[in-house]
Formats: sequence, structure tokens, C-alpha cells
Amino acid sequence: MTTPLYLGVALDGAGWHPAAWREPDARPLDLFDVGYYTDLVRLARSADVDLVTIEDAVGLQTSGFGPAREHAENDRTETDHAEKDRTATDRTDEVRGRLDAVVLANAIAPRVSGIGLVPTVTTTHTEPFHTATALQTLDYVSEGWAGWRVQVSGRAHEAQHFGRRTIAPFDAAAITGGDPGAQALLAELFGEARDAVEVARRLWDSWQDDAIIREVETGRFIDRDKLHYIDFVGEYFSVKGPRSCHAHHRVSRSCSCSPIRKCPTSSRSPKPTSWRSHRTPTSTSTRF
Repeated sequence: MTTPLYLGVALDGAGWHPAAWREPDARPLDLFDVGYYTDLVRLARSADVDLVTIEDAVGLQTSGFGPAREHAENDRTETDHAEKDRTATDRTDEVRGRLDAVVLANAIAPRVSGIGLVPTVTTTHTEPFHTATALQTLDYVSEGWAGWRVQVSGRAHEAQHFGRRTIAPFDAAAITGGDPGAQALLAELFGEARDAVEVARRLWDSWQDDAIIREVETGRFIDRDKLHYIDFVGEYFSVKGPRSCHAHHRVSRSCSCSPIRKCPTSSRSPKPTSWRSHRTPTSTSTRF
């Protein structure tokens, strides 16, 4: 049996090269305009591309492993002066800032049909219940063309945006050199991501397809017996369920696209633990 080939395009601002926004045919003034990304997705669709991924993160883009210089200066102390110098970047010639990937995908979906929309959502500092609901909404708006690019965050300054955990600063040498602390962190982050995906999958299955009955005569909008608790208890999450919205009426359950994909997109990322799941197309990556 021949394995089908799916062609995808990764969208990130003006392009992945740091100087892409300065190209003559670039549109730097439109990088925060929904119409710009709609045009790109429409172009991809016209070329028979199967899906587009939309890059995102919980911190500003940087070339290194640490925060942009303006963040580092605000946090500078005598004791961490050298560490901030090692991880921060002074570059001001790269695009900084981006629109929320899930919200952007939901804005594009009604404008361009027939192509997979796969936003990046970080699992490290987010709750899977919220993520599942957001992707469920995208699945509804896109009529079944939603996906999920799972990303984990190992950057110390990004953890400071939330204040829920402390992550020690790492650089490229620690990751590629097999530093025990870095490897332990990676194992934790991917373990958390695995649980987040499993929680989302169970939430998507927590409503039966015919749970919404809309019986005006009896005053019943839903059949309560067709909503189910997921009662997930793991190392990182404890989620009761069910989810807060129903799947699109033309889609069997949620995100009923092709089977899940386990493919780290960073050469510095270890292969994650095998995920037994289905439906929404998913890839994983590490952000350091």
C-alpha cells in the first residue's frame, strides 16, 4: 500500500530568513494584517498545497536561546549580568511580534476553504482544556480542516511571562551536548505535551455526535446522557471534562482529519514518546 504524500507550507511573517521582510516583493507593512495571511493561504490552495502551518510562540522571536535585549535589560542584576549577556540578542533587523496563530487561523478559515489550517499552540504554559476548545472552534469554522502543531517551550524568559514554573537558561551547547539538566527538561516538556494532546483528544470525544437534539417541545437542547466525563488524571494535568462545545455538524467528532503525526521539526529536539491518538494532524517542536 502506497503511503500518501501531503504537501505543507510553513508560514511565519515575511518568511523564515531574517532578512525576508526586506526583499523587494515583501509586504512588511502587512505583517499584522489578516488579509496578508489570507492571500498566502489562498496562493497555497491554488497550488494544491494540502496544509499550511502558522508559526507562534509565547515570547518574541529571537535569534538566540534567550530574550531580546530589551527584555534582558529590564531584568538585569549583578548576579545574572553574564548570563543575560550570553543568552540575549541585540539584533533589531528581524521581524518582532506576530498575530495569535489560532485566532488568525479562525479568521482565515471562512475566506479560504479546502486547505488544512494548522496553528502552532504551545503546551508548556497553556491548559489543554482551553487549547482543545480553541481548536474545536477552528474545526467548526473551517468545516473540518483544522490541525495542531504542538510546540514546547524551554526558554527561561518565556516561563517568566506566566510565573508558574522556573526554567534554567540553556544554550545550544547544552542541548546538543547532552547536558543532563537540559535532557531532563526536554523529557518533562515532551511528557507534558503528550498528556496535553491526550487530554484534548479525550475532550473532543466527550460529546457523542448526536448529543445536540434541539427538542423545542420538551425544552431539551442536549441529551445529557451523550455527554461524558473524561476523568483524566496524569502527572501534569487533572481534567474532569466534558468539553464546552460540540463538533461541527458535518464533521464526525472533532478535527476529523488524517491521523496524528509525530515529527519533531527541530534538529535539537529528541524524538518524543509515542503518542497513541488520532484525528487532528499534529507535529511537535521544541523552542529554546
